[in-house]
Amino acid sequence: MSTGTRAAARLAAVALGASAVLVTLAPAAQAAVVNNRVTAPAGMIAQSATATCPAGEFLSGAGGGVIGGNGDVTLTDAIPDLPGQSVTVWAHANPGAVPGAYDVVAQAICVPGAPPPGYQVVTMTSPGNAVAVKGQFAACPAGTGLLGLGASLQGGDGQVFYRQIEPNPALSGGTVSAGASGGYLGPWSVTAYAICATPPPGVVGSLRVSTGPNNNTSPKAQAAVCPNNSLVTGVGGAIAIAGTGNVLISGALANQAQDTATSSAVSDGLFLPPWDLTSYAVCYG
Repeated sequence: MSTGTRAAARLAAVALGASAVLVTLAPAAQAAVVNNRVTAPAGMIAQSATATCPAGEFLSGAGGGVIGGNGDVTLTDAIPDLPGQSVTVWAHANPGAVPGAYDVVAQAICVPGAPPPGYQVVTMTSPGNAVAVKGQFAACPAGTGLLGLGASLQGGDGQVFYRQIEPNPALSGGTVSAGASGGYLGPWSVTAYAICATPPPGVVGSLRVSTGPNNNTSPKAQAAVCPNNSLVTGVGGAIAIAGTGNVLISGALANQAQDTATSSAVSDGLFLPPWDLTSYAVCYG
């Protein structure tokens, strides 16, 4: 049994009300990360994909990404749906761009077993106006902890780029922030989704943070790794303030072993100032 599977078993055992006995998971249950990759043909302005947790597992985090697009396609939404146990991801072509074929990946990060007590999603939306940079914090209720984040942009249509999808170190909530690209003066807003629950006794959460080099290389990818015997339940990413409105987060995804989170980012055209990329992994074990 892998270390990620052992962590999932611990979380599932107590969530199901089992005594201190660990659940032995069948091999089919070891793949608790569900990806759905949808190809958008060349010239497609917007595309979506939805991934759903299998029966017997609950949604802990929302991941998503754009593969291809060459910086001409913006990740706009990674929306968790707790009633449907699914994640829907949208991408939108940047204004004036005629993108080639690109892929949109929706990722449902799932944990085997029944949801722990206090399982809920907190949704908070910023004001809808033309302020160029804005952020929104979503806080978990007292007595619960953050499992994972989701994010959504309203308005902008490819002219607003994420800067942060960032869990806080206390795992009590997370911040989603974004910035408008140069010349965009229309109204827009940003929504943060915090998936929260009360961790079972003996299951401890931690945030792993990894920041890459500060330079003008594009695109970039950065990985954050969970400790042994723990499981990725949520993912996130952030770019340096210098890249706001010029660099877009193109993805934040967990690996199939569910022990590593990788974020990716790309500049919108030629952007010479240096910037860095940070990856976040919410880990429980």
